Amino acid sequence: MSKPNPRVIVYGTPKRDFLIAVGAGLAVLIFVLAAIFWATHQQGAPSTNQLTGTIVAKHNSGEKVSEITYGTKGLSEREADSGYSFDIHVDAENRTYEVPVSKSLYDAKKAGDKQSFIRPPSEQK
Repeated sequence: MSKPNPRVIVYGTPKRDFLIAVGAGLAVLIFVLAAIFWATHQQGAPSTNQLTGTIVAKHNSGEKVSEITYGTKGLSEREADSGYSFDIHVDAENRTYEVPVSKSLYDAKKAGDKQSFIRPPSEQK
């Protein structure tokens, strides 16, 4: 008595299965390409939380912040300047915002220059 061979050999694929496979592959390819196309066009769109306005005033309160860090060499302390800010008027909002900035940006800009910033977290859309 011989055992039946458990392996089945299929010599061809019906046209129907072939067309279903090609159609599914094309559908996935179109979906991926549409997603890439949509994502690249969204990248250039401005954020509603990004505002641009004109610097109307510069403020330097002279505050210093003491930063204490703990590392492999133990505790270390350093002072950093933190009291720099701009008053920026945004015409689209008809409002003036006070925006904290770094010392390097404070030194680089003057009143009348354009400056972009992110809307305060309490007002983000």
